Amino acid sequence: MERRLAADTEDPSLCGACREKREELRALEDHRARGAFVRSRIRLLREMDCGSRFFYALEKMRGAKKHITYLLVEDGTPLTDPEEMCGRARDFYTSLFSPDPTDPDACEVLWEELPTVSVGDRDRLELPLTLAEFSEALRRMPTNKSPGMDGLTVEFYRAFWDILGPDLVTVWAESLQSWVLPLSCRRAVLALLPKKGDLRDLRNWRPVSLLSTDYKIVAKAISLRLGSVMADVIHPDQTYTVPDRSIFDNLFLVRDLLELGRRDGLLFALLSLDQEKAFDRVDHGYLLSTLQAFGFGPQFVSFLRVLYASAECLVRLNWT
Repeated sequence: MERRLAADTEDPSLCGACREKREELRALEDHRARGAFVRSRIRLLREMDCGSRFFYALEKMRGAKKHITYLLVEDGTPLTDPEEMCGRARDFYTSLFSPDPTDPDACEVLWEELPTVSVGDRDRLELPLTLAEFSEALRRMPTNKSPGMDGLTVEFYRAFWDILGPDLVTVWAESLQSWVLPLSCRRAVLALLPKKGDLRDLRNWRPVSLLSTDYKIVAKAISLRLGSVMADVIHPDQTYTVPDRSIFDNLFLVRDLLELGRRDGLLFALLSLDQEKAFDRVDHGYLLSTLQAFGFGPQFVSFLRVLYASAECLVRLNWT
């Protein structure tokens, strides 16, 4: 191209200008590629030609699916202004994640004759969290996950854990004394992923909270402690999230019940209940009181109370 340009114009200076523009275009393309590589995740980088036209078309399609053009309010009125849509999203998720009120008298009935943790386990759970526990929690955390607002990933913490680990222990100890975590730890970003149905309705978007990695390390360390005694206090019929149990056990139970009913002519019914956002709407006070009913000590309960204290969430709409 440069040789043709020089031959046509007989002005070699234009070749230099052409080279500069080509370098600018190449730099712009490299910048665009880096953004696409981050969004595509490592799986696509390994499985396909990341520099092809198909790769960029795929990234464009993925981005378009996550873009909200306008939203509908309860009466069907469309909202197209970005600020109004953000306000609609904040109001919707504030209402959705607000805890349902609990009846204290009904709670007392639910807490009667619950199994409790042993005295030895209770005393062990009351001990302060150690650097070794945080290290084990970090080791068990999955990689290649979206970070929180600070942008620090699990891979980053693993690379610099010798430096960051002792500081995290200090921060956690001070947070217990002040009963609140630093703002960077307790502030999450709510990303919206499209589901099926009319995407103008926020109910058809799946909210995913992006938490900072340091918060997740602390929460993981606490969950590992809790998991060590869950099998002692949770009924055998509850299999999900309990260590050494499998949710497939309940599937096998349903299969065996159906077979038993057909063989012996028994009449029974299977009832399946699905409460919308059940885990997000449970009152935190009720959860903490339930832990006390199971025999957990005040120090361990305070671990959970600090995790939830003054938590904040920012809704991310179209990357804003």
